[in-house]
Amino acid sequence: MSLHQLVYISQASYQMSKEELLDLLTQAKANNARIDVTGSLFYNGGWFMQVLEGPEATLRKLVATIQNDPRHHDFRLLYNEPAQYRTFVRWSMNMTNLEDPQVDKYEELVDVIEAAKTGRRIGSLSPAVTLLRLFSH
Repeated sequence: MSLHQLVYISQASYQMSKEELLDLLTQAKANNARIDVTGSLFYNGGWFMQVLEGPEATLRKLVATIQNDPRHHDFRLLYNEPAQYRTFVRWSMNMTNLEDPQVDKYEELVDVIEAAKTGRRIGSLSPAVTLLRLFSH
C-alpha cells in the first residue's frame, strides 16, 4: 500500500450551518473508516480546506467524488504526495470550524486558509505543507 497525503481547498456553495457541518462530519467519518482514510476538514468563511490520508488509489477515487459534490465549488488540489506516516492517525475525519475563534491554533489555521485562497506562501512553505506541519508536532 502506498500511503499518500493530499490537501485541497474549495469554496462552499452556500454558508453552511453548524448542523450541516456536523452532518457532513458524521457522513465523512463513516465513509472514511470504511475505506482506510484519515484526515481533517477545516471550515472558515465559506471555505473548506481538507487533508486526506490513505492509499493512493483510494484517495484518487475519493477526490473524484468530492469534486462532484454540489456543496462546494472552485476545488483546488494544493498538495498530493507520498507520506511515510499519517498526521491525523486518530481520526477517520476531524472537523475544525474556524468560525469559532476559540479553536486551538486559530490564528495559524486562518492564515493557512487565507494564503491558500490567494496562492500566497507562508514563509517559504506552501499553505498545504504549513498545515501539515502544524499538526505533525
